Amino acid sequence: MLETYFYPVVTFLIMLIVIYLFYVFAGTLGPKYTKAKYKLKNYACGEDYPGGKIQQSYNFFHVAFIFTVLHVGALLIATAPAGNAAILGCVLIGVMALTAFALFVGGRDHV
Repeated sequence: MLETYFYPVVTFLIMLIVIYLFYVFAGTLGPKYTKAKYKLKNYACGEDYPGGKIQQSYNFFHVAFIFTVLHVGALLIATAPAGNAAILGCVLIGVMALTAFALFVGGRDHV
């Protein structure tokens, strides 16, 4: 009977219940939530400023993603064993380069 408590699923469920009980107990001790109007105002560096929607640019994200994809592929080829596995690594880096190119071309801001 005791060894059933050491199964991963049983241990996970027991810990989930314990953590939930801690969460509920801590919620009763903490301060109650009140909706304050001053928390909804825009404020930055000691100045009030009018809020507005800012158009985000994700150009840096695309560059960083392409950099990551190509470097992971280069690492894969550098550590690939010789033989048929190296051919599969080259195929994978080709697919990664094609994906990076598609993201680069498709990720531009179209006017």
